[in-house]
Amino acid sequence: MRSLRTATGRTCAAPAGQYQKRYLFGYGIYSFIHHLRHGGGCCGEHDAPAKKVRAADTNKSHYPHRLVMGVDGMTCQNCQRHVENALNTLPDTLAEVNLSARNVTVWTKADADEEVIRKAIRDAGYLPLRTKEKV
Repeated sequence: MRSLRTATGRTCAAPAGQYQKRYLFGYGIYSFIHHLRHGGGCCGEHDAPAKKVRAADTNKSHYPHRLVMGVDGMTCQNCQRHVENALNTLPDTLAEVNLSARNVTVWTKADADEEVIRKAIRDAGYLPLRTKEKV
């Protein structure tokens, strides 16, 4: 037996040889089921999903200003929804999160106030990173 690191970052003793992959695959399923039964993970993924907040105006052509900002700490669709909800509650703002790129695109009708956007992201429990693009 030797110690191996799993995809979740845990170490476990696994048999060497041809059974190694089967063992790790089985352990991954066990870990997933354990998280489903007992909770764990990020922003409450075991809780009911947050209800999506829609912006009053969803037509992007009505928003002349755009801001793309990185956001750290998002790991699932529930995290994505939390950030979008926090920003869509701001007046004259429309937000979309790209989870794989870990950034948020914010459209505003007036010039975007970055500090207000950063505060909304921080209040949602995430870390706003540098602004990638501002038009």
